[in-house]
Amino acid sequence: MPQIILLIVFLLAFPLLVTWAEKRSKVVRWISPIIICYLLGILMGNISGLSLNREVLDTTTSISVVLAIPLLLFSANMPVLLKQVRPALFSFVLGITGVVVCTLIAFLVFRDRVPDAHAVSGMMIGVYTGGTQNMSAIGMGLDVEEEVFILLNSADIVFSGIYFIFLLTAAKKILGFFLPGYRKQQGVFEMQQEEQAPAERNGKLVHVMAGLALALLLVGIGVGISKLIFGEIEEPLVILVITTLGIGASFFPKVRSLPSTFATANYMLLVFALAMGSMANFKELLDASSVLFWFCGFVVFSSILLHYLLAILFRVDRDTLIITSTAAIFGPVFIAPVANAIGNRELITIGISLGLIGFAIGNYLGLGLAFILK
Repeated sequence: MPQIILLIVFLLAFPLLVTWAEKRSKVVRWISPIIICYLLGILMGNISGLSLNREVLDTTTSISVVLAIPLLLFSANMPVLLKQVRPALFSFVLGITGVVVCTLIAFLVFRDRVPDAHAVSGMMIGVYTGGTQNMSAIGMGLDVEEEVFILLNSADIVFSGIYFIFLLTAAKKILGFFLPGYRKQQGVFEMQQEEQAPAERNGKLVHVMAGLALALLLVGIGVGISKLIFGEIEEPLVILVITTLGIGASFFPKVRSLPSTFATANYMLLVFALAMGSMANFKELLDASSVLFWFCGFVVFSSILLHYLLAILFRVDRDTLIITSTAAIFGPVFIAPVANAIGNRELITIGISLGLIGFAIGNYLGLGLAFILK
């Protein structure tokens, strides 16, 4: 019991420490708190002799995901986004198209060798449309075995980690040979101050509690609807209800302007990353399923390549492609470090917004395709 308590305290406290350090250290800001939490979790999960309670880690990831879903969506200004950012939205749609097409190809190639290939395909679409939290939510909704989820997450960390390093280093220079440069569009990315950097808004404890209370209310409604219809908790329905209600709530200005919802969601995602990384055992990955590993690798790199080819065909500018690809593959929390790396902070707001949209639709796309392919 003392070990379990210490693990829970650490999972909740370390993200707070990283958040505190982010405001005071350029190194932490450059690496990104989400990466630090992932890496530390991976280190913990692969230290020989360090026994972590898997049930605690699994429960932590589940709770943090269902709370992060509405909290992330509350701050998304959907009306403004859809009216003002057509070029970036078009590039983002190209990226999602690439993910769907390549996942379908992977399903056809690997379906006889991958157990529950339809569910794995749904999880791949979820994670590369919005982020790891989508993969977790879809896996929960499809009742995927924990082992499959852990293996997919480990493979995702390997392949997406390689791509993230490319984005931070060589992407801008290499893509510049094939794509036009970014041209500032007056008024498109100049939003109100409170919307320009939602991840940096600091609210009082009362605002944090208000956002959490509203998120818990939506989760409760999702659970209630599920029990009313099916007599039990059907996780796909609960997740879709939460997502839908979160999007609906974002259309109310008072909800959208509620301070700290995005920051609280970021904290939940840091907790999620720390717990999720701790379940990524690379020895299990190499021993258990090399086919699953290559399924993930095929989807990642083929979908990125297809997105790039479509961007070249339609003449999407270089910076917009990089940011929209980041939004699709990684989600909103990775936008800032990539935008800083390519020297274009104007795209931070739109990148975060697109990541939120991807996060919202990823559950629909992933669960929908999984049921179609089943």
